[in-house]
Formats: sequence, C-alpha cells, structure tokens
Amino acid sequence: MAQPQQRVYQAWKGDNVLLLLLTTAARDPGIVPRASHPPEDIHYDNLSLTDTPGILQFPCVKEVIVNGMPVKVKYCETCMVFRPPRCSHCSICNNCVERFDHHCPWVGQCIGKRNCRYFFLFVVSSSLLCIYLFVISALYIKFLMDGDYPTVWKALKHSPASLALMIYCFISLWFVGGLTGFHTYLISTNQTTYENFRYRSDGRLNVYDQGCLSNFQEVVCAKIEPSKHKFRAHIQEEVRGPLANRAGETEEEQVGGPRA
Repeated sequence: MAQPQQRVYQAWKGDNVLLLLLTTAARDPGIVPRASHPPEDIHYDNLSLTDTPGILQFPCVKEVIVNGMPVKVKYCETCMVFRPPRCSHCSICNNCVERFDHHCPWVGQCIGKRNCRYFFLFVVSSSLLCIYLFVISALYIKFLMDGDYPTVWKALKHSPASLALMIYCFISLWFVGGLTGFHTYLISTNQTTYENFRYRSDGRLNVYDQGCLSNFQEVVCAKIEPSKHKFRAHIQEEVRGPLANRAGETEEEQVGGPRA
C-alpha cells in the first residue's frame, strides 16, 4: 500500500499535467488586435475598371530589421494589419498570432508567443508521467512475482490493469516523447513548427537563433508580455471598408482565411 507521501506525489504528478494543459488552452497565445480600417498608406483605386467600383491597392510586403538583418513582413487583409515578424494568420482561429507555432487540435488552441512555454512544459510533463506510470506498473508486477504470484502470467492475471497501463503508456510515449524531442530541438535553434516545415528547404539564415542557452532562456525564462487584448472591455461595432476591397483576396482567404 502506498504511503501518504507517495499518494501526494502521485496526485501532484497528474495534477501538474492537467494544470499545464488548462493553462496552455486558456491563455491568450499572442493574438494581434485587428484594426478597424486599413493603414494610411493603403488607398482605393477607383479608376482601374468601370465595372469594378474599387480595388484595394497596397504594398503587401515590407521589410523590418531584426537582429541587424532585413525581414519581410506581410499585410493581413483579414485583420488589416502588417503582421509582426514570426506572426501568421491561423485559418482555424481566424486570428493573427505572434510567434505562431501551430494550431494544436488536442489543446484546442493556437500555440504562440504567450503560451509556447506552457505547451512545452505540458508535453515534457506528459512524457515524464508516461515513464513514471510505466515504471510503477512494472515494479508492481515485480512486487507480485516476489510474493504470492511467482510467474509473470499469474501476476498479470491478478493485475490486468497494470498490463493495460503499461501498454497504454508505452504507445503514448512514442507520441508525446517524440513531440518533446522535436520541440526541444525547435527551442534550442529558436524555430517554430511553422517555420521549420515551411522554410527548412530554403536554406535561409535563421536571424532569431542566439545560441542554445539564450534560446531556451527566451522561451522558458523570459518574462511573458501582457496580452494586447482587453477581454473585459466592451465590444465596439466593427467598421469595415467597401465590399470591393475584398476583390484582391485569394480564393483561400475567401473560404476561411489563409492556411497556417
């Protein structure tokens, strides 16, 4: 029978994973507030075609300097803002998210600048929990074999739940363990999942890589910026431009926004 301190540790181990899961899902990932109208350097050309009342004309890309290197940022027609560096528009959440990593269907939330730390700690804790449960179940089978059940078959027959738990943890560890290793690599090189899948074949220089230690400090230890949204503020009616300003959108945006 487990001692009281062992039961407290086991409960803390599971609660720790659930707490990190809830924190990841409930925290604002870094949503960029939408603008009520396009920037001033965007104008409407009403002289282009007689059957087209207005076409939105704008520089869709501009350059900013990051760590002494030029980086191109794009204009988001849905949010009507120039996205900050490393920001992308999630077609599922329909929001621009700073340092966009990916949209996690298991968490039901985008992983971005303000919750990537908790997501990483969540997958690490899940991996450790799988290892812990697997080892504890194996030790319990060994304990039964040292007692009244001398063979593995008799011990497993007495405690089939231990076998089921070992199989479940072994399979789960392949997924969450692989995810932990992948995100450890991403953090050590200061990449996001989105950047890794989109740009890994380009051979471009990663201007955000500051070294393994500094990269981990940035993600795990740096102070998290406050949310740019005032969730307690009253909602104001959204002001949109003429419908013609949507003529330049791609088909992908018209059916639900660009895919991240």
